[in-house]
Amino acid sequence: MKAHDSIVGLVVAILGGAIALYSQSLVPPRHLNYGPGFFPLLIGIGLVLVGGGLIVQGYVTGRDKPLFYRPRWLENRQLVFRFWIIPIAILFYWLAVTPLGFLATATILLAMIQIANGVRWKLAFAVALITALVVNILFASILHVPLSWGVLTPISGLFIW
Repeated sequence: MKAHDSIVGLVVAILGGAIALYSQSLVPPRHLNYGPGFFPLLIGIGLVLVGGGLIVQGYVTGRDKPLFYRPRWLENRQLVFRFWIIPIAILFYWLAVTPLGFLATATILLAMIQIANGVRWKLAFAVALITALVVNILFASILHVPLSWGVLTPISGLFIW
């Protein structure tokens, strides 16, 4: 089932507004002007802008289209699997990030998404590990937002400067 761009845009804009509002409740550290709410605020504003753009695009280009229809890609099992891997990955992250930690969870997650999309497993794990390390260092060192270390807590000091 595919929804009209205006409906998707409205949902995205509402979600972005909710994220931006929630980010205001995250208290920054005393010594910084920004903190844990800065990145979610940027994401929320971006989602509101993108949602607004989708609403306008849907109105301008899709006035004659139905609000909901079944796209042809739903007939291809591999494409359906590739679609569902993202919601499954989000659920996996939500369940695994606390016990495993961000580095382990993000590495597994990114590697599995790449492998599911045809990337060789060695390359997928290398790219996933480097990406997870860079994101972790950015969050911990620049944004001062600690991510869960989980099973890697004993060596966590090696990745923060």
